[in-house]
Amino acid sequence: MKEIYKNVYHVGDSGCSVFLVNTQSGEGLVLIDCGMSFEMIKKISKANLNPMEIKHCIITHFHIDHIAACSDLKKFNKCVKFYAHELDADAIEEKGHDRETAAMWYGVKYQPVKLTKRLKGNLEILKFGIYDFQCLHTPGHTPGSISILVETQEKKKILFGQDLHGPIIPGVSNFEDYQISLRKLLDLNADILCEGHFGVYQPASEVQRYINKYIE
Repeated sequence: MKEIYKNVYHVGDSGCSVFLVNTQSGEGLVLIDCGMSFEMIKKISKANLNPMEIKHCIITHFHIDHIAACSDLKKFNKCVKFYAHELDADAIEEKGHDRETAAMWYGVKYQPVKLTKRLKGNLEILKFGIYDFQCLHTPGHTPGSISILVETQEKKKILFGQDLHGPIIPGVSNFEDYQISLRKLLDLNADILCEGHFGVYQPASEVQRYINKYIE
C-alpha cells in the first residue's frame, strides 16, 4: 500500500494494479478496479483505512484480472456500489462471457456482480465527496474501456489509465479506437498516470512520454 498523492493510493497488484481514493467524506473510499484477490484489498487497513469504508468501485473494463475480486468485495460489504461502461456491462453482470473476459485463460470461474450504474456516452462524472471522477470512454482494449481523471484541490490531474498499454486482442479489441483513445488521453495533460500493470508515472513529461510510446 503506497500513497501516490494525498488521499490517493496504490493498494497493490493482484492480476492488475488496484488504486484507491479516500474521499474524506460520507462517500468513504473509492476503488479503481478490484484485481484478482480480495485479500490484497483488505491490506488497506495497514494504511489506517477501513476496508468496510469502500463504498464505490469503478471498473475500467471487463477483463477478469480487473474484476475477479468484485464478488468477494460485495460479500464483504453489501453496500458497495459498482460502475462500468454500458458496452462492457453485460460481461460484468452475467455469466457466459469467459472468452471476452479472459476468465478461460486464467482458469477462473467469474462470479458476476450487479452494477449500480451503467456509464453511457463519452463522459460521465461521478461525484464522491470533494472529488469529481471523470469517467472517459476510451475504447480500444475493450469496447467499453474507460479511463478516469481526478483533479485534486491543488489542481493536479491524476489519470487512472488502466491497460493503457493494451494489448490489442483479436475479436475483442479495436486498434483504430485504441489509437484515438490514446490521443484523447494525451490531450488531457495529466500530471500523474496510474497504469493498470506498469506502475505510476510522473511528472507530466513522463506521462506524455509513456502515452506517446504506444501511439508510435
